[in-house]
Amino acid sequence: MVNIITSTCRSTTRNERPIVILAGWLGCHSKNLQRYVQMYDRLGYTSLIRIASPASVIHAMINGPTTTDTDNDIGDVDDNDDNSSSSEMKHIAINTLQHIQQVQPPHFIVHIFSNNGCFLWEWIRHMIFHQSSYNLQNKLLGIIFDSAPAYFHGKVDGLQSALEYVGDKEQRDKLIKLARSLDANRVKCRHNEFWNGLCNDTYGSENIPQLYLYSDCDKLANVKYLEELIAYRRQQMSGKERVWSRKFVGSSHCGHLKKYPAEYEESVGNFLEFCTAANGFRRSRL
Repeated sequence: MVNIITSTCRSTTRNERPIVILAGWLGCHSKNLQRYVQMYDRLGYTSLIRIASPASVIHAMINGPTTTDTDNDIGDVDDNDDNSSSSEMKHIAINTLQHIQQVQPPHFIVHIFSNNGCFLWEWIRHMIFHQSSYNLQNKLLGIIFDSAPAYFHGKVDGLQSALEYVGDKEQRDKLIKLARSLDANRVKCRHNEFWNGLCNDTYGSENIPQLYLYSDCDKLANVKYLEELIAYRRQQMSGKERVWSRKFVGSSHCGHLKKYPAEYEESVGNFLEFCTAANGFRRSRL
């Protein structure tokens, strides 16, 4: 698990700046997210990097949060605990929300990369809207999906392809073996739960603005399924303007900022301005 807070801002203290949670992709390292850290610093945000291990992503293919989790399941988690990969997503989410409670930023957003980031977002969303331990609903202003979610057809084939870019050969072989050992029926049921949970968001976060950044040729996050989900979300949410999207041409999975830095930053910046304005309007009506 990687926990890094980065800010190069010199004009304000950390807790005066909003936070962006950067939920990294499978096999990502903190150095891979530095271009995003720099972008958000220019936009006035402090970056909080969270990256789950590849093994925890495999476990997330069959296990996710449920409404049966209670506050009794949640306590302080030591960053040095040797948490098992099967519960790592949950522990990262707990640590993340505890940090935000401690820092008390004016608001925060979540920037999700690929399904690794989505699996972590599931836990963060569940804890914010289903656990009374956290009172952060009004601080979450927006969600950004980069190359996500990826429709995996209830199979591990796509995951095996993604694992080809993780670690050395010995590590990859172990991870692929672990992925192939998953029960096919459980993977299929979990996929349906995962995809339906993102399409039919009934957690209380359904009206939080969303931005989808994706490519026309992403081999992992298929454009057809993504655009169907985006269209469906626009139908479901109160106000179609709350669902934003930007399709890039020819960029790779999680590679849109690298290929289109100016356009990417402009899309994110405009979205953040909308989120802040929309939040002010919502508060003025309370």
